Amino acid sequence: MMSIHRYIVAVLAFFVVSGVACAQDDGPTAAVDSLMAKARNAEGLKLPDLAMQYYEQAVALGPDSELPYIGLGRLLEHQERYSRAAELFSQAININSGSAEAYEHLAYCLTETEKFDEAEQVAQKAIELNPKSASAMSSMALVYNSRGNNTNAQSWAKRAIETDSKNSRCYNVSGVVYYNRGNDAEAIAQFKKAIAANPENIDAYANLGTMFCLRNNFESALIQLKKGLQIEPKSIKIIYCMGWAYRLKGDKAKAIQCYETIIGYDSLYVKAYNRLGEIYNDKADYDRSIAYHKKATRIAPNDPSGFKGMGKTYSDKGDFPKAIHAYQKAVLINDKDHETYCLMAELYQRQGNSQREMNSYKKAAKLGNKKAQQWLVKRGATW
Repeated sequence: MMSIHRYIVAVLAFFVVSGVACAQDDGPTAAVDSLMAKARNAEGLKLPDLAMQYYEQAVALGPDSELPYIGLGRLLEHQERYSRAAELFSQAININSGSAEAYEHLAYCLTETEKFDEAEQVAQKAIELNPKSASAMSSMALVYNSRGNNTNAQSWAKRAIETDSKNSRCYNVSGVVYYNRGNDAEAIAQFKKAIAANPENIDAYANLGTMFCLRNNFESALIQLKKGLQIEPKSIKIIYCMGWAYRLKGDKAKAIQCYETIIGYDSLYVKAYNRLGEIYNDKADYDRSIAYHKKATRIAPNDPSGFKGMGKTYSDKGDFPKAIHAYQKAVLINDKDHETYCLMAELYQRQGNSQREMNSYKKAAKLGNKKAQQWLVKRGATW
């Protein structure tokens, strides 16, 4: 027997076909309008797959209108498929360079993919087109936050809230800024305000879960994350953080299940491979750990995390030459990561190479690593 959900999808699919056929008699514009209306209706009924079909048909029928691109982009953005969404918003801008909405959403997607330089330019354009764009202001806050410019980040976050005090994203971004300023309590308060403004804000649930994980309060983290998962069962952000919470709880099996689920949704999600590598290293399953880290480096050869994780596993395995080689690749990509230099120093210490041990600690100390600085001070060395 056909389920109610499948019956609704079948009925709507029938009406979209017949509706498009009728609308096409009035020209492509009417057909696009009809599809857009049906897509929005499908979204309201929580049928994202069907909504996507409508949006895709609208894009095909109306290549000269930016609205189908924005509609499809927003749907993909909600599904955390930020790179593809960004492409669609860019296409919308190519069609209509005056679309403030497209710029706002593009800025958001660029911050989510950590392309902050591009996000700044796009957010500035969005604010130029719409001086009351609280979303674009929030993106600017994240740009400055990524650069460690706390003053400007706080200023933009405050301005965003003052512009639209009902905008959930503004409070969520404000929470991120407060966290990076070291004010955890206010960060949590802001994330709760974000949820109060919009009980379906997945980012806020993920950030609340993250805050509780940082405090090693994994039970509270899981409570918040499960609430988020009820809203969006396929949220990679939520599932990723749940993996962390389960790992803190000591439930490695559930943590592994979380990260494998993510890979099932997105086979290129590098962070999940590295987390799996770390867990299998904790289990002393070194070969499997290395395999996951290598997978991460193949997907993202310019991301040092995979090489760093591989170095740690090789070190724990006792294969020091390969560990050093992996760490060297990591610092070649990012020579500002003081933690990797400390790991190299510890490895050189185990090899009895005191000179290279000291040189590595000096590099870490110059980058502000307190542990390295203390180690050098005890030995009367400068950096």
